[in-house]
Amino acid sequence: MKKLTQKEEEIMQLFWAEGPMFVKDLQKKYPDQKLHYNTLSTMVRALEEKGFISHETFGKTHRYFAAISEADYRKKTLGNVVQKYFDNSYQRVVSMFVEEENLSLDELKKLIQDIEKSKES
Repeated sequence: MKKLTQKEEEIMQLFWAEGPMFVKDLQKKYPDQKLHYNTLSTMVRALEEKGFISHETFGKTHRYFAAISEADYRKKTLGNVVQKYFDNSYQRVVSMFVEEENLSLDELKKLIQDIEKSKES
């Protein structure tokens, strides 16, 4: 999966939250409303080229929609980070959170319980 720029991620967040939109609708909802329509349209088409967005045609215009779910993007992005920075070890990731005190002992126990429950099903 190709990486997204910060602006592209912002656009994807809007598509995930709002659903299908025309560029003019996206422009109204985009936080940086100073962004010119053509610039936003170019960014949307770039996202389409990367496979993140698709469209349906209505006459001469297109309504765009997310072609990948936020959950799938999150999984692949996290997987890339774990592979790149943690030698593909999720145990190292959890250890880092515990060491940095971002994950309490109670949260860790809950996580273990959740894993055990999912293995039983």
